[in-house]
Amino acid sequence: MDTKDNDLNWLNDFEEMADAKLGDGSACDQVHPIVERWLDEWLESDIPAPRSSVAQAMACLATEVLNIMPESIVDTLMAQCDEEEVYEWVQSILITGSAFQAALDSGRLDDL
Repeated sequence: MDTKDNDLNWLNDFEEMADAKLGDGSACDQVHPIVERWLDEWLESDIPAPRSSVAQAMACLATEVLNIMPESIVDTLMAQCDEEEVYEWVQSILITGSAFQAALDSGRLDDL
């Protein structure tokens, strides 16, 4: 495949138009309410338990994230929480991110 075929510069005009319409304000000001609504709905829903292999993979990933986390952050977290709480918090962030990606992929958040 020719690398010229992968050139996405043609999208620049659309990006510039979107930036002009959004103004100088933070895009987060516009996106955040949509994301917040999704998160509230997701947290209030009956979140199905993942398959055991998925749960195990998420646990492994949480461990890896903690292992590469800057020591200053780990120390700050450990000063406030025990290791299990920090581990569960990291794992919950990963699970939320996975659910968010699934919502994006399914079109649930197309209004972003």
